[in-house]
Amino acid sequence: MNFLKLLNALARVAKPTHQNMATIESMDTPFAQTDIDSLDGLLLVMFMCMVYEISDEVSKDFNPTTPQELFDLIELHKTKDPESIEAAVEMCK
Repeated sequence: MNFLKLLNALARVAKPTHQNMATIESMDTPFAQTDIDSLDGLLLVMFMCMVYEISDEVSKDFNPTTPQELFDLIELHKTKDPESIEAAVEMCK
């Protein structure tokens, strides 16, 4: 599954009032340079942890600054992969 596509889809769920927000196209793009503010970022991390079934104890210490950092943390701690982007979005609505 394409991680950036999933990230962008869940970012639009986390920030529904900005459906036209810019797409994150690089794993190295700092979240600070996107339309994702700190509250949106927290919600996005919570969604990703829910989708990948990462425990709350582990996820509370997640504070990624780029998609790559988020991906690396998920790869270390995930217990499940989402079936599809659509299924992940539905889970987070």
